[in-house]
Amino acid sequence: MTKSGKKSVLLVLLILVVPVVTYGVFQLNSLTVDERELTTIYRRQLESVLFSVNQVAQEKSAEVFKIIEEENWGADSDRMLERLNSYTFFQALYSKEINGWDETVLSQNAKLLNEDFLGVANNLAEANTSIVNRLIRYMEEGDFQKIQSFDDWIEYDGLYMDYQFFVSKVGDRLFLNIYFFNAQKFVEQALVPKFQEMAQGDFIITCSRIEDGFQIYSTSGELVGQIESEPLDLIPRFEVGIAREGGTVEQAVNRRKTNNLIALGILMLIMIIGVGLVFRNVQREMELAQKKADFVSNVSHEIRTPLALINMFAETLLLGRVKNESKKMEYYEIITKEVNRLSNMLNRILSFSKIEANKREYSRSALDLSEVVQDVMNTYSYHLESNGFEHSVQLSESSLPIKADKEALIEVLVNLIDNGMKYSLEEKQLEVKTGKDGEFAFVSIKDNGMGIAKNQLDKLFEKFYRVPTGDVHDTKGSGLGLSIVKHIVDAHDGKVTINSKPGEGSEFKVLIPLKSE
Repeated sequence: MTKSGKKSVLLVLLILVVPVVTYGVFQLNSLTVDERELTTIYRRQLESVLFSVNQVAQEKSAEVFKIIEEENWGADSDRMLERLNSYTFFQALYSKEINGWDETVLSQNAKLLNEDFLGVANNLAEANTSIVNRLIRYMEEGDFQKIQSFDDWIEYDGLYMDYQFFVSKVGDRLFLNIYFFNAQKFVEQALVPKFQEMAQGDFIITCSRIEDGFQIYSTSGELVGQIESEPLDLIPRFEVGIAREGGTVEQAVNRRKTNNLIALGILMLIMIIGVGLVFRNVQREMELAQKKADFVSNVSHEIRTPLALINMFAETLLLGRVKNESKKMEYYEIITKEVNRLSNMLNRILSFSKIEANKREYSRSALDLSEVVQDVMNTYSYHLESNGFEHSVQLSESSLPIKADKEALIEVLVNLIDNGMKYSLEEKQLEVKTGKDGEFAFVSIKDNGMGIAKNQLDKLFEKFYRVPTGDVHDTKGSGLGLSIVKHIVDAHDGKVTINSKPGEGSEFKVLIPLKSE
């Protein structure tokens, strides 16, 4: 390919590839931005979940505290206990008058209804005196009841209980209340329905114990990757977490990045293949254009030479300058020879033109291949001998019945004989043979010419192609003969084989299917 052609292909490659690479870089950068945005979105989602869950927890706790405030402890403690026991997480309620001596425990669990547990609850209150005083101040100054949660728990007689402090007011009397409950059961009864409502198959919502990471609940059986989590307000030693179904944001972005890179790679590969095909087609077209230019040049030269000879000898004869009869006959033979050469050339070009236009038609009839070969050799023997060629014909002893177009078959044989004559510059010998090869009848034409290199054999049947070695370009020809041979043989469901070595000549073998009886 010329330098200008290579530059054009390189320019096309740049025009196609640069936008794709630019788009790929843009996509990768946008994925990084998307990852940050998605992380922010999920962080806000967690905050929204935590807000909703804390609200539900407060509402459920408020229900308990409302029961405590509404019921009269002294008058009907059984009724209060009955209402509180509807909450599976309720364990006990300790109440002590702040400026008095009244203290009591309300529970359905007999383990907690003893003086020992009263002592445990009282010690817990004394250990958090500052918190108790602050709750009392809220109630006295603003009539505000605040619930104080702790990130601690107590274990009593095999029971693990979280607790909350709050102050209540009955008339002018203030009471310190310690509400003991099972946090795990509180999550299961109060929060799990909310978790399920909020997850809806898009997220995984979990609740875990912070101290050891033990997961007490998850909306999904499988948790992939990291999880964003925050402690609960009312039970701060537990945390709520949120994750994406199917993996983290980072994993989702990485999957998308991988998919985009694969798609980009495939697109690049397709574009490179496309550019390669364009490059090859352009190269072929340029080679074909060059071959056509060479063809026109060769044909013009071939036509000019015989025309010049015909014109020269015809003028000589016309002017009566040749008196010797033997000399006249020599001129007549030259004119006839050049006319035949021109006719063959024009017939070849016309045949090729029909093939290119898909207008070549074949009239097939029953033939004997050996008889066709014999007819051609009878006609061509004088031409071979006059050009100094020795030739031999070895025909099959048995008949070779085929169904073919006789004129087309003769054209094949003439082209191959002419080809052998053109490239046999020193040893002018031709061997023609017919026979059977499996289900095919064959005719082979062997010469002792210059031969053909192995790497050129596959290109021999391309139109306008001429082997670029030795003195080939000094020989006359259009580069159409073998392409016509290949087309005719293919149209007859046959094949052509070549056996050739440089300096040892070539053998072309045409195989035509035998006609079934």
